[in-house]
Amino acid sequence: MRIASPRSAARRAGVGITGFAAVAAAAILAAPTACAAVDTVTVEGSNFQVDSTYTLSATLSGASAGLLVYFSDNGEFIGSPKVPWPVGHASISWTPSTKGQHIITVEQGGSTRSTVVNVADKPIGSGSSSSGSGFGPAGPLGSGSSGTTGK
Repeated sequence: MRIASPRSAARRAGVGITGFAAVAAAAILAAPTACAAVDTVTVEGSNFQVDSTYTLSATLSGASAGLLVYFSDNGEFIGSPKVPWPVGHASISWTPSTKGQHIITVEQGGSTRSTVVNVADKPIGSGSSSSGSGFGPAGPLGSGSSGTTGK
């Protein structure tokens, strides 16, 4: 029986550990990057305008379809993370505050999917306002008048 010197035994152990590390690293790199998948991202509505509210929705699949879902607009998170409910679906309300291109991204686990939404300014004159005064056929009505005059 041959007895190995302590130096050669350490060398063999080092080679064994290095080989194990290489095999483990290869297994990790070959593993799927995510068990969750964001399948679709939709924005309900059309003619998107500033200060109007829309619903963002995502369909999800994979073994991790129950993980938290994050919605973002141009990299800024929208609200808090959502728990998919029912399983495989998540949604959130979104009110764009600026016009222009918005990249809506949904993230879950290691999976992301995005869609682009173009938002326009609200048209001038949209909304309602009232001053309580105006003109009628016989001239000024006055401010807040009841329509009667004293004689």
